[in-house]
Amino acid sequence: MTQEELQELSDIEGYGKWLKIERFYPETRYIPEAGKHKTGVIAIPPRKQPPVSPLRRLYMITAADGKKLLMKTDDISHFDREGEIAEFADRAFGEQGVYVSYPIEVGPYADETRVYSIYIFFGGDNLARQLPTLYVPQQHELGIEAGKQLKKFHMITPIGNATSRKPKEDIFLLLTKLEEKGVKYPGFKEAASFMKKRFDIADKRPVNALHGDFSANTLFIDKGLNVGMFPLEDPFWGDPIKDLISLQDSYSLPFMKGVLKGMFDGAPPSDFFELLAYYCTERALSDIDSASTEEEKAIAIIRAGKMAADLDNYQTVIPGWY
Repeated sequence: MTQEELQELSDIEGYGKWLKIERFYPETRYIPEAGKHKTGVIAIPPRKQPPVSPLRRLYMITAADGKKLLMKTDDISHFDREGEIAEFADRAFGEQGVYVSYPIEVGPYADETRVYSIYIFFGGDNLARQLPTLYVPQQHELGIEAGKQLKKFHMITPIGNATSRKPKEDIFLLLTKLEEKGVKYPGFKEAASFMKKRFDIADKRPVNALHGDFSANTLFIDKGLNVGMFPLEDPFWGDPIKDLISLQDSYSLPFMKGVLKGMFDGAPPSDFFELLAYYCTERALSDIDSASTEEEKAIAIIRAGKMAADLDNYQTVIPGWY
């Protein structure tokens, strides 16, 4: 950390009471290597993560009482969004008892050119990285626990005008753009037909709090073998089923099945898999359209093709992994 950086941070109220502050670098996302896991995995290349603000930084603070605090800083243009994220976390922990780091303050600093948010930090080992070291029943049980945590998160409902929503994708426009770009892969025509027939399937779905990137890669396992959520990055309001789009990035089949069991107290409802197929296909097609490089496009097409194959080219809505 530079002296200039420390000088800026000293503008934050309470800075003088901290025992220690240091840059925090979270674990990288886990991607399995062949032969290093104890059960089958979803053989799918990792999805490109959304770009992060170049001014975003994470710090680990040791408070005067010895507690660990996590601080996020960013450009002041992110002030409103950081406030929204903090509110999601605060309600998840306070109202529903979700095991997630929760905020204690959010505010501007450095002559109001930056924003900071400080959280009580709960953390442990990246769950995705630990799952391959565990036996199948353990992976399944941790999935059930994670599903129960997610279910509690989804019990949060909007208050007033909920602004943190993802815009609805125009399926017909999206498919037209992909066809104009000459996109082809095994299962693309079937995917297009599936989406056109169900373009309005999500119109009357419930609106609840969503984690935004739920998988074992965004969860941790603590020393007591409890599952918790790493600090939230992109929560928003929407259909709870959308929160399972990223579940395959957990890579563990027993864990994934356990999440569904924990979330639904048993088997998923009758309309679940059709909606999940719709949302997963929507994102897969959108990823192809929004790819900024040929490499990103190739990965997005591979992911879309593997998903089509898992649905038997849309002859079924129940994925093969289930």
